[in-house]
Amino acid sequence: MSYESVVKTAALSIAGLLALNLAGLGINLAFGNEVTVYVEGQATSQRLVYGSVSQALAKQDISINPRDRISHDILDPVTDNMVIWVDYARPVDLTLNGQLGQYWTYSTTVAGVIDDLGLTESSLRVSTPHTSSIPREGMELTVETGHDVVVIADGETHEVHGFGTAAGALKELGLIWDDDDLITPDASIELTDGLEITLTRVDITTINRDVEIPFEIEDTKDSAKPKGVVTISVAGVKGSKNQTVDQVFHDGVLFEEKVLEETILTEPVTQVQTTGTKPPDVLADVAPGSAQAIAYEQVKERGWSDEDFQCLVNLWQKESGWRVNAQNRHSGAYGIPQALPGSKMASAGADWQTNPATQIKWGLGYIKGRYTTPCGAWNFFLSRGWY
Repeated sequence: MSYESVVKTAALSIAGLLALNLAGLGINLAFGNEVTVYVEGQATSQRLVYGSVSQALAKQDISINPRDRISHDILDPVTDNMVIWVDYARPVDLTLNGQLGQYWTYSTTVAGVIDDLGLTESSLRVSTPHTSSIPREGMELTVETGHDVVVIADGETHEVHGFGTAAGALKELGLIWDDDDLITPDASIELTDGLEITLTRVDITTINRDVEIPFEIEDTKDSAKPKGVVTISVAGVKGSKNQTVDQVFHDGVLFEEKVLEETILTEPVTQVQTTGTKPPDVLADVAPGSAQAIAYEQVKERGWSDEDFQCLVNLWQKESGWRVNAQNRHSGAYGIPQALPGSKMASAGADWQTNPATQIKWGLGYIKGRYTTPCGAWNFFLSRGWY
């Protein structure tokens, strides 16, 4: 027998003896424990004669970090048909509505993180598409949830779920504005729930116009003349000027005017006058029930002063001597206030010919409409001789 045949026969004999010895010990490698490991849903299987969960993972080069999630304790012994689930924890540097923090997730996609946070995808702005995968080493992610705000623009009110700033909410509605338009509050303000944003359309129109210049009054007091009586020595005359003006409209309504340039066309003439300061005569006692007593009550009802009543006494003393039936034989004026014609007083009452209260009511109404107060009428009478 050759040397090669001897070696070959010896090798076969050793292999046969080893197989018999393993069988005698009750160990059959073909029938070990089958272990299936799911790593984030991906399954791999192996057979182990003995060992722990940790060894099963190590055999498949599966490394575990402290935050990772495993369905079994790593020291548990493997058993036949064991299923081990592994989910990797991934760090997400999350900026949520401007607030930065680190968030750990077992989700493998951005959509999963959004779901974990309890947010609705349709109302968000996300820096990375929802379908993007999250690598095991993690990622950066920015999420804006938006705010419910009210936008008032172009005569309409809108409820908007907006993001970021006031300008962003306006853009959500497709609104466009220029540098003249106003956004209240400022376009850069961060949105908050319930914020009201107003877009005001501003239009500017330039016009050219002539305007009056009021005259000044140079007034000298005269203690010799009755109080309030004005004597004009030089009548005031208004001047005029030409203006170039920007008219600013807010939503079509004139808001303000800005004078850009103006040219004087004619200078105004200052009015020169004197005003009397002499107090009226002391108010005399008024006999109860008299026409003057009735007039005093009506003067007070209109909110006029005692000075106004004194002016009225002076005026109608000159006109009629306070007689109900006083009649001017030249003009036909009648009654205490000397109405012309006297029948005008019928508007105050049918008894206008005989009732002083009716005549006084009409007379005070006439003074109010024409001279504002009895002193106004008395001053006019002093300068003209009639009222």
